[in-house]
Amino acid sequence: MSTPGPAQAAPASTYRPYRLSRTLTDHRRAVSCVKFSNDGLYLASASLDKTVIVWASDTFGTVATFSGHSEGISDLAWSSDSHYVCSASDDRTLRVWDVHQPSNGCVRTFRGHISFVFCADFNPPSDRIASGSFDQTVRIWDVKSGKCIKTIEAHDEPVTSVHFIRDGSIIVSASHDGSCKIWDADSGACLKVLIDDKTPAVSFSKFSPNGKFILIATLDDTLLVFLLIMGATTRAEDCGSAVAFQRSE
Repeated sequence: MSTPGPAQAAPASTYRPYRLSRTLTDHRRAVSCVKFSNDGLYLASASLDKTVIVWASDTFGTVATFSGHSEGISDLAWSSDSHYVCSASDDRTLRVWDVHQPSNGCVRTFRGHISFVFCADFNPPSDRIASGSFDQTVRIWDVKSGKCIKTIEAHDEPVTSVHFIRDGSIIVSASHDGSCKIWDADSGACLKVLIDDKTPAVSFSKFSPNGKFILIATLDDTLLVFLLIMGATTRAEDCGSAVAFQRSE
């Protein structure tokens, strides 16, 4: 009887690099933002030409072209059900567009920022929108009424990003002032200052999909990852024991 030889390793999967599939050229000026919808069926792009274009992700055909802003658009955010897309513009407004019924166009306009609106994000139920502006504030909006329900004097320089955690209870914001902060989404209270280094500017911050980590990007070519540990309760008056962060090297 022959002795079985050593088990052979399974062949490594063949690496297949991404290849250019399509070039989309409908915008007339610089493209500032592109984002897939949460269901993956759409791709939305925003531009300094003041328009939002929604494309079908399978054919790259144009689903809708939305116009109404009077200045360029910096950021986009999709609702959780991929029914609506929100645009943040240098005209100091945010607009929500109906992707499933494009003929409805802009279904809500949010006014209140006094400078460029640079970033936006829907909360998971998509009944609130957080926005950040060059006016140094983070604002929280009620989607149904279009009213600002909370204005947070968040930073000393323009706000570069805002993002809700997966349950919508807290928001992370970043700024050119070199800081990154955590806010209670209901009260607007500051729960934690993650970094406050003045320089370099913080260009981006975002929760991981599972809500356990926060990724922070700074303009000195650095990425920081923080581990989020939530206590049994989150109390604004006792944020030290309620929320703790550890830098994950």
